[in-house]
Amino acid sequence: MARKSFFLTLLVLSASLSAFAGGAGAQPSEKTIYTFDLTHGIYPISGLVADSAGNLYGTTNNGGLYPDRKNPCCGAVFELSPGSNGAWSETVIYAFQGLSDGMSPYGTLAFDKQGNLYGTNYTYGLASQSRVFQLSQGSGGKWTDKTVYTFAGNVGQINGDLTLDGEGNIYGTTQNTGSSDGTVFELSPQADGTWKETVLYAFPKSFPLGNPHAGVTFDAGGNLYGTTDGSSTGYGGVYELSQSNGTWTAAVLFTFTGGNAGGEPDDKLIFDSSGNLYGVCSGNNNGVVFELSPGSNGIWTETVLHAFPVGPGSDGAHPQGTLVFDSRGNLYGTAPAGGLGCNGGSCGVVYELSPQSGGTWKETILHQFESAGDGSQPQAGLYLDSAGNLFGTTKFGGTFYGYGTIFEITP
Repeated sequence: MARKSFFLTLLVLSASLSAFAGGAGAQPSEKTIYTFDLTHGIYPISGLVADSAGNLYGTTNNGGLYPDRKNPCCGAVFELSPGSNGAWSETVIYAFQGLSDGMSPYGTLAFDKQGNLYGTNYTYGLASQSRVFQLSQGSGGKWTDKTVYTFAGNVGQINGDLTLDGEGNIYGTTQNTGSSDGTVFELSPQADGTWKETVLYAFPKSFPLGNPHAGVTFDAGGNLYGTTDGSSTGYGGVYELSQSNGTWTAAVLFTFTGGNAGGEPDDKLIFDSSGNLYGVCSGNNNGVVFELSPGSNGIWTETVLHAFPVGPGSDGAHPQGTLVFDSRGNLYGTAPAGGLGCNGGSCGVVYELSPQSGGTWKETILHQFESAGDGSQPQAGLYLDSAGNLFGTTKFGGTFYGYGTIFEITP
């Protein structure tokens, strides 16, 4: 009898070890593919985009030195190229110098059909205006900066990412100003090479929502959707802009109420194939990931897919950045706080949300950042390539100087 129990114990132990080994083999792996220094830029706080060759492009909020510039100063635009040996090389394709061309690039870059890059400078000129810039690559490989549009000081600072439509028009938002609670704008290229700004909607002080703090998203019908961190409840909301006879009208889709329902949505929304909207709220408790679903009566209903718990633990906190779907319907995002990295501190995580039977979602932490080696505080969304690899940035950390990293997570 004792011998039988002994062999049963060995069988159970063997099965457990096999399951552990199989599970460990299926876990994603993370590696730092670039660590920033002052010359190449510091503090990357925005996401990444890629060209057709698989090169990654992004910005740093400070630092950066271009060959014909004098000092690393005011932020940079960089290219990260994969090598045949698996290593990545970084090139500063443009470094800002302050008054003449702006500083502190903000928001994830966007490509047009011609391969030009578009982004924003949070400050520009003596009046600390904000501007939209274009970077175009010449025949010799050098990138040239051009001011697309400069926003006057009384219009408010540009917030969030830019969105381009199929005709090359640019859409974005500005913060609240003295005359309104923010705007949604369109920039259209003109025949003479200039750009025309059209304010699609200026949020009146009397509107229940205000102060848009993220970029906008199109649906299939050409309607625009975005978030505000101001509202009558104090927790922000989601709006829709629809066009009729050249006039855009705003409607409130949802107003957050704080607590477990979330508050302070700060980033762009994304759609699924069924027309549901997804986003994150960074404030109120430790933040939530939410879904908004349209009803037949025109009322949108919120479902909290995941609420980040308050208190220490392996979970993340205060999610930021635009979410991304994979082909199986899983969601991926980042949280700049929480996790068990930094010797139990709070360096942030990359997480996955997977739909389960019964309508629930399961959170899996794909990586917890450790600061010194792999970075800390990822503050932007992720880029998902065709092979299912995730790429992102951390604002701080890294082996050399703590100026931030670029990481890859492989499934």
